[in-house]
Amino acid sequence: MLSNTVKKKAKFLKELWKKPVTKLLVVGMGVMVVVAGLLVFTYHLAYRQKVFPKVMVGNIDLSNLTITEAEGRLVRYLPDRLPMMELSFGNQTWPINLSDLKIAYDVPATAQEAFLQGRGGGLMADMRVRWNLWRQSNNLAMKFDYERKVMMEKINLVVAQVEEPTIEPMLELSEDGQIKLMPGKNGRWVNKAQLHQEILDNIGRLRFGEIEISTSITEVKISAKEFENTQERAEKLKDKELVLGYDSWQRKLKGQNILDLISFHGGFDEEKIASLSMSLAAEIDRPAQNAVFQFDGKRVVEFKPALQGLKLDEEKARESIKVGLEKLEAGASPMEEMVEEEVNKTETVELVLMTSEPKIKTEEVNDLGIKELLGKGESTFHGSIASREHNIALTAAKLNGILLAPGEVFSFNRALGDVSPATGYRQAYIIKGGRTVLGDGGGVCQVSTTFFRAALKAGLPIVERRAHAYRVAYYEQNSPAGIDATVYEPSPDLKFKNDTSAHILIQTYANTGTNYLKIEIYGTSDGRVATISNARIWGQSAPPEPLYQDDPTLKVGVIKQIDWSAWGAKTAFDWKVVRGGEMLQERTFYSSFQPWQAVFLRGTGG
Repeated sequence: MLSNTVKKKAKFLKELWKKPVTKLLVVGMGVMVVVAGLLVFTYHLAYRQKVFPKVMVGNIDLSNLTITEAEGRLVRYLPDRLPMMELSFGNQTWPINLSDLKIAYDVPATAQEAFLQGRGGGLMADMRVRWNLWRQSNNLAMKFDYERKVMMEKINLVVAQVEEPTIEPMLELSEDGQIKLMPGKNGRWVNKAQLHQEILDNIGRLRFGEIEISTSITEVKISAKEFENTQERAEKLKDKELVLGYDSWQRKLKGQNILDLISFHGGFDEEKIASLSMSLAAEIDRPAQNAVFQFDGKRVVEFKPALQGLKLDEEKARESIKVGLEKLEAGASPMEEMVEEEVNKTETVELVLMTSEPKIKTEEVNDLGIKELLGKGESTFHGSIASREHNIALTAAKLNGILLAPGEVFSFNRALGDVSPATGYRQAYIIKGGRTVLGDGGGVCQVSTTFFRAALKAGLPIVERRAHAYRVAYYEQNSPAGIDATVYEPSPDLKFKNDTSAHILIQTYANTGTNYLKIEIYGTSDGRVATISNARIWGQSAPPEPLYQDDPTLKVGVIKQIDWSAWGAKTAFDWKVVRGGEMLQERTFYSSFQPWQAVFLRGTGG
């Protein structure tokens, strides 16, 4: 049964329909719907094969055109030869030769896209597009192919000249220990992806004018409070040292290197620590090296010892460096400071390395007992003349690959042989007859000195050794005075004995670019450990006054130095070789250097 409310509504509508105005409104609305439908149908029918109005490609109007007609119009408007385009920033401009990009416009695809505007997107979507076309133009871009790699190269070249890197603020430690703030500088950045798209849009819309490069400023900000806190932290750290190492390898960070790792926002700069870790890895990492051993019956002509592969664990290195820095900053506790003033001035970080084994071990490529490094001697010869460098490299090469049997004594002079121009030597300064003169083979004693150091480190008995007459600066560049050995055929000589149970192999390496010489002795270790200690110098005496000698072969006014002054001194160092609890060698090596006079030639000739 209908309620009274429903009955009342039905009666009201019935009475309303009886009124002429109501019938007129309904009929009018129906007519409007029919007319609108006819208009839509007519519009659709009129553009069934044509591009809808207000569809543009750049400045080219494709309205009311069929696809074929649109293609023809596009072809007519395309330039025969692409003009230059310019990128600009401030008062600078950079031309872009568009022909280098090998641009190929796709006219059919562009005409097809223009025709599909308002079609194929679904009824409601198409109606929205058509309605928008009544209100405003739809500007499309030409479709085209191009050399993307060439485009990016051109963009990168331009951007590199526009961008400026952000210079972060830093603390600078002056020579007098004062800490200064370098405030840094804002950077300038270009969104290359956005610039790339803007260039493509202009090419597609056939606009070949100038494009102004937009940039963003990357600001560097540091508050007064942050600077104050950072400076206080830097004061605590400026005199401290962080030692990074593994086995015998070390890198020490102190002073400016420590300050560079401090972050202005508290803690330490993670990015800089990561960069430090990467540099450590570049220096430490190496692949495993297989052993190589080739013997021609007289000497070893090629030798490479087996080496473990090493790879730094960079993640652990970053963590350890950060912890080490934090410990340095925390400093000593009050109790520790009472015990020792210098506590916590240095913090050591043990680097973690991952190892990989070589496939071929040294002992697998020979049956002579050559399997490990027994000792290494090193020296530098910075400041040597070219002929001396040549002689050092030649001597090292001649002595490379020598094998010594168990019990055999090595004689430097016998192993080297003739030293003369006939064997490739050049004239350089030598000590002869109490004078420094030009002679064949100057520089040979650099090698004998380095051999002496290698034999000492290997713990091999020294049978014969003599020090130089005076102190030679080359031998004190990386060593205390007195750890040297002079040689001259037939005497003095340097001799040492192979008292191990296996053969020993001598390997030499000379680099005249870095002025570095290395002698290595390989064999089988019997557990002996050699130590050099208590190097001392006393009784130093000044050199005599320089001696000037007249020389008629030199022009008047010409002064030529032919000998160099050196202080006299007495030196000594202690050498011990121990195996288990047994003392194999215990010896003190003494040297007595006389003061040496500088000699100059004074020209008296015409």
